[in-house]
Amino acid sequence: MLGDLPYKPWQCLAELIDNAFDDFLTDPDPEPQNRPTVRVTLPKASTSDEHAEVCVSDTGRGMTLERLQNALRAGYSSNTRYGHLGLFGMGFNIATARLGHITEVRTTRAGDTDWLVAEINFQEMRSRDSFRVPLRREKKDDPLTHGTEIVVRRLKPEIRESIKRPNTASSVREKLGSVYSYLLRSEDPVPALPDSDLAGRGFQLYVNERRVKPRLPCVWSAERSVDYRGSKISAIQTIARELPPAVACMACGHWHKIETDQCVECGSSELELRPRQVRGWLGIQRYLDATDYGIDFLRNGRKILMGDKSLFTWENLDTGESFMEYPIELPANQGRIVGEIHLDHAPVFYQKNDFDRSSRDWNDAVIMIRGEAPLQPEKARKRLYPENNTALALLFKGFRRNDPGLKCLIPGDGSKPLHQRARDWADKFRKDLPEYLDDSVWYQAVLEHEAIKNGPPIPPPAPKGPDGKGDLGRRTGLDDDSDDDKPKPPSVDGPGDDSSSGTKPEPKPKAETEEERYKRYRDSARILSGLRGDITVPNLGKRSITVFETREPLSAADGRAVPCLVRSGQGNAIEVYVNGNHEIFSEYGREPRDYAVIELAEHLRTVSSSKEKITVLSAEITRQFSDQRITDSALRERADSLLDRIRGLLAPLAGQHADDLWARLPQQGKLFAEREAARTEPKLDWRAATETGEFAAYLDASSIGALVKARPDLLLDGQVFATTWSNWSDEATKARQVGRVARLLDTIGEFLTNNGAKGRLELASTRLTLDMLDDELAQSE
Repeated sequence: MLGDLPYKPWQCLAELIDNAFDDFLTDPDPEPQNRPTVRVTLPKASTSDEHAEVCVSDTGRGMTLERLQNALRAGYSSNTRYGHLGLFGMGFNIATARLGHITEVRTTRAGDTDWLVAEINFQEMRSRDSFRVPLRREKKDDPLTHGTEIVVRRLKPEIRESIKRPNTASSVREKLGSVYSYLLRSEDPVPALPDSDLAGRGFQLYVNERRVKPRLPCVWSAERSVDYRGSKISAIQTIARELPPAVACMACGHWHKIETDQCVECGSSELELRPRQVRGWLGIQRYLDATDYGIDFLRNGRKILMGDKSLFTWENLDTGESFMEYPIELPANQGRIVGEIHLDHAPVFYQKNDFDRSSRDWNDAVIMIRGEAPLQPEKARKRLYPENNTALALLFKGFRRNDPGLKCLIPGDGSKPLHQRARDWADKFRKDLPEYLDDSVWYQAVLEHEAIKNGPPIPPPAPKGPDGKGDLGRRTGLDDDSDDDKPKPPSVDGPGDDSSSGTKPEPKPKAETEEERYKRYRDSARILSGLRGDITVPNLGKRSITVFETREPLSAADGRAVPCLVRSGQGNAIEVYVNGNHEIFSEYGREPRDYAVIELAEHLRTVSSSKEKITVLSAEITRQFSDQRITDSALRERADSLLDRIRGLLAPLAGQHADDLWARLPQQGKLFAEREAARTEPKLDWRAATETGEFAAYLDASSIGALVKARPDLLLDGQVFATTWSNWSDEATKARQVGRVARLLDTIGEFLTNNGAKGRLELASTRLTLDMLDDELAQSE
């Protein structure tokens, strides 16, 4: 009957491997050179049916006669219910009966002179109507040899045909590499995972003399992060939750909420106070895939669930409402959230293919990992839940979108994501190619996408002319025509001479003037907010400063590429240019404003013959640009000013479409506008204001964001925001254009409503958000 249970061949092998790994875990060898090893031998396609057999051997401590006798007895287990891979004491019997008719077990301990050998022949036992089998002893060559070997012969026809297929050994290695990934990993830390405790045990497993490689997670490093509403969300979220210890029944596995002397389920007195813990990690894979994502759940190092996606669906057990929350972005149904969660205390089914999802332990773990509220903040609010900030919810918020670039950590080519190429690199990661083991290749593609997207590519140099000069001198204005005054050598007629063909040489391009060069810089530039105005400098008086962030490469007088340039204009005007695409900003994350101030300070220090330290002068300049402050009050002031500009741009549209725009506002937004109007204009006729469009002057950031989503045709395309919308034909692209502006407004709205203390990084992130929103605004003139 045991042989008829629906076990696949790899599951049978896993049961026998479990027993060996249990031995390693409970009775480890103190000698570091004796690495725990299990070898599986499968018949090859060329093996005759008569000689086809399956062997599983290990280098464990081996068994005494008593342990061997107990191990072969159906239903017996020396393992407690918790803390071991072998759960039910039936794994050996099920596996061997499923594989074949005859099983031989050989075991010995170091120092023993013999092997203990027992053979189980099911057909003979039936004919003899006895479960007793003979035991024999065989001399061994080396007294120090130790371990256990299980050989199954006379394989069942369906098992034999399955195992002898040409690719079976390879597929079994791949499956076992996933199931035992944690136990097979080296004891060294896994790349990208921050906690060495998650590295593994370093066990070794072979199938047909080829080592089973653990399937390592191909995830972004914990050092990588994305910005979400002023906070940085790391690509790896660790989970370590200690639960209160509980009394567990060692016989049936039932957990008791209160202390008791007898199990309420089975009556056993084998009770023990056991620790409980939920630990592991969730992370972001370096590639998207339609199936290869999800969370692995482990029990004592073995994976019970692989790539489970059930936690991506929200369900209300009281109402029955449920909906899938991830993945929901384009490309359709492709995800990259992965993880490994250890639930050593949670009960599993006898086939070890799932946890008992009705158990309290499973459901408590689910709440810890994903929470009770929806992952989507808006859906959580609508259902009156507080915002979900569990590990899974954080990753969802930060990485739910699949847009290329730093914002989502997706490799791109400047215009589109490189999903297939990222998957190809993952294949090379699986092949252990050194340059693909960490996330450097993926991250470089993210940075290159940003560099291409945020500025035009540098044009290739023009062909050199007869004077040997290239395009660089003409393009930067550094070229001169001094060579034109030098005597030219006499021409010699030849096959390639212009004079013989009658054609005139191309005129030499006119050198770019300094004014033309700086105009080219300005044409691709934007004025950096907060760095435009008058400052007073000792020995120089007042100076009018404007800082431009350009997409053009900047060149010093000697032709070297530089991140910044400064130029004195007419009167007391000074212009500073910063190349926003320079690697110091795009790759090293430096702030363009800071470099602009240093460049300006150096210029003023030189022209004023000041001996002041450059850092002191930079600090003095920064203090005179009040918008550079990132205190909570300064950022609120700037945010209010920016919203006033937006309301001013929105006002004429609101006058033309008052009824429609008022109807599309969320109820909370209407209440806010009414209260704000009553606070600032107590004599205002509010009902009339909703009909004339005057209500637009009192809208908060989130309400404006709601209008962007509802009527992008009115607010985008240069009317309120410069972001284009109508000229895109792809609906997904249109949605991304809308979402980008709306998210910026939501972030500013959340900042203004949050009166709690904020750290320096959160405040700096808010300033960047204000910069981005400022850059999105249509020009009022």
